[in-house]
Amino acid sequence: SPAFNCTLTNNWLPLVLKPTLFIEFIIGCVGNGLALWVFCYRMKPWKPSTVYLINLALADLLLIFCLPFRGHYYVKDIDWIFGDPGCRLMLFMVALNRAGSILFLTVIALDRFFRVVYPHHPINMASVRGTVKVSCFTWGLTLALTSYLVFEQKATERNNKTLCESFVLNAELVGTHLWHNVFFIGEFIIPGIVILFCTVSISGQLKTRGMENNEKIKRAVVAVRAVSVVFVFCFLPSSLSLIAVMIVKSARHCRAYQILAQVFYSSLALTYFNSMLDPLVFYFSSPTFRTALKDVF
Repeated sequence: SPAFNCTLTNNWLPLVLKPTLFIEFIIGCVGNGLALWVFCYRMKPWKPSTVYLINLALADLLLIFCLPFRGHYYVKDIDWIFGDPGCRLMLFMVALNRAGSILFLTVIALDRFFRVVYPHHPINMASVRGTVKVSCFTWGLTLALTSYLVFEQKATERNNKTLCESFVLNAELVGTHLWHNVFFIGEFIIPGIVILFCTVSISGQLKTRGMENNEKIKRAVVAVRAVSVVFVFCFLPSSLSLIAVMIVKSARHCRAYQILAQVFYSSLALTYFNSMLDPLVFYFSSPTFRTALKDVF
């Protein structure tokens, strides 16, 4: 079939993303920086579950440090000035820490699930050293799944500007382009199912066991609901809009494709909101964190 020649426009992207990325950077730095300080200086010795929260905060901070470079890209009206190696590194860091955040949110939900639904399971006996090993495996997995971004050219020239995009929507879906889209959608769907299952199971335990007054289970319910809300708000729009883009592209509807592509690129900013909202997960997941934070203020 002939190529799908439909030129993408980015009319509203710089307008939307410049203030959004600035707000996310400021609030994310303050929230996650404060959270790490509380974890390191106000919450020792750590509990095993605290290790997962610390890793989530680290993933968020690594992502936040990429936002000024992304913001500069939009301030310059979508023109990347830091060269192809800088583009590769920035896109890799964004993908790595998006995947890391999603996996650690999933691990936190699973941790609460086992503690409530299977309180006597051996997994609940894991030591801090054991959770550190799980965290190292999680980072290793994210590195393995996203490292391909470092090994191919990402900065491209168009109309006297240098583009730096991890998604080239008008490219043919083969090779790493196909993997990038499939991985992006899959890393939402599979963890999303796990988090939904954990949320429903823990809420069910609260009712079936008649434990509405059990503070431990009520805290677990609040924690997994916080994880669910952050996860859906930050990652559902971009996943749905990417699927919609792929559908209208295959149907060769140029105008719908142009609009949905801008919706998709704009919704990627919501994935950065994850790094700003995760301190809410820390607050609702750990009573010790809540107490320490109140003491600080």
